[in-house]
Amino acid sequence: MNMSPASCLPPTPKTPSANRALRLTVWLVLVIFALAQARPAHAVVHSYILINAQTGQELYGYHTDEQAHPASLTKLMTLYITFHRLEQGRLTLNQRFRVSPYAASQQPSKMGLVAGTTVSVRTLIRGIIAHSANDAAVALAENIAGSVPAFVKLMNAQARQLGMTRTVFYNASGLPNYRQWTTARDMATLALSLIQTFPQYYHYFDTHSLVYRGHTLYAFDHIPEIYPGADGMKTGYIASSGFNIVTSAVRDHHRLIGVIFGGRTAYSRDMEMISLLNRGFRTFQQPTQLLARNKPPSSPQTDSNSYPHPVQRIVKPRIEATAVESVPQTGQLRVIQVGYQFPTAYDVRRILQSARLSAPTLRRQGRPIVVLLSNRHYLARFADLSSAAAFQACTALRQRRYTCTILDAIPAHRQYVAANREINR
Repeated sequence: MNMSPASCLPPTPKTPSANRALRLTVWLVLVIFALAQARPAHAVVHSYILINAQTGQELYGYHTDEQAHPASLTKLMTLYITFHRLEQGRLTLNQRFRVSPYAASQQPSKMGLVAGTTVSVRTLIRGIIAHSANDAAVALAENIAGSVPAFVKLMNAQARQLGMTRTVFYNASGLPNYRQWTTARDMATLALSLIQTFPQYYHYFDTHSLVYRGHTLYAFDHIPEIYPGADGMKTGYIASSGFNIVTSAVRDHHRLIGVIFGGRTAYSRDMEMISLLNRGFRTFQQPTQLLARNKPPSSPQTDSNSYPHPVQRIVKPRIEATAVESVPQTGQLRVIQVGYQFPTAYDVRRILQSARLSAPTLRRQGRPIVVLLSNRHYLARFADLSSAAAFQACTALRQRRYTCTILDAIPAHRQYVAANREINR
């Protein structure tokens, strides 16, 4: 018997309840079909990078340019903008900012700021570093730029200036926003710039706790407490990013910066960072007294698909001075280097002046000189120091969280003169 297609269909329900059941069934089928065709959610990205802070060279990396959500690592850029305003004299640490209802309403972690009250810039900075306070980040953003969206524009402009080309910010705190992205390499670039550009504020990253309104707020970053030489910087977590961390550590005058994204737990992330730092510091194990070299060492090979970025795999200075890791012998003139490479002549002038104010020895002796590198960056140094004076100056600077390296005496060179003419314009 032939049957038409229509005759194969079930009879049309006649009652309203049957019609509702049919509509519900069709709706469920459509939802299931849409879910089956939908793209899977973005998986948590696991990536890391370890760089030599002195050269910007990448030592180890994995998925370094894979985009991930920054979580509270976002606050490193919030602090960068704040430090920049302090450096410009547009803010002071004792200046008090008013807390808006929006800032006070932020989700934890938070300091517990109360709307309508005022709090100092110094306390807000410490609240961000010690307790990753979202309310403190919003309070800084609103008072510096007038609103969070206006502050975000400053953040993104600064990111572009630093070369963080795969980073975009949409808030000042790092609270979940699916449009907010960064990479391990970009965060290493930001951390390196924070250390180089604002050494006078870097000591805040060593804040482990803060007492505010009678409550003690503790840090989430435990690496500085358990790893010798670690002195900051920041942790972060949201569900879509996993457990993230940026750490800076120094050992035997060598500073490393490590970044990890996508840890499964805070503990496993910390153990991975310790392993990464140990691996990096082992690369510097060599005789403590090094001979001066007449030319830069041969450059390591780079990956052919490496992403162009300010954290470069190779940095080739025009002249290389070799560090003396032991206490210098008496009777020899020494040079000390403060910080690493600086992008502008203004930055060198600022760091030389700041170092002089921080180390009493440099007020009495030491000739400020500047090295102009082939990559158009600068090195800040003091020459004509006795061995004892160089040691005393570096000791004082390191106590203030500056990076200071004692070098062999360097003869006068035309590039110093050219750089000094440029810096004094």
